[in-house]
Amino acid sequence: MANTHRVLTVLVNRDRVVLVGPPGRAAVLSRVGLAGLTTALRDAAVQARK
Repeated sequence: MANTHRVLTVLVNRDRVVLVGPPGRAAVLSRVGLAGLTTALRDAAVQARK
């Protein structure tokens, strides 16, 4: 299953940020992928503070 697309969902539940990924899967992020995750987590943290 090398090079398969994986999805990581970032959810905000009140004051908590929840990361949901495929069970039993791991992902190695490129710089672009890491930048996207960083942005999503930053946005989620802002939402969780509201």
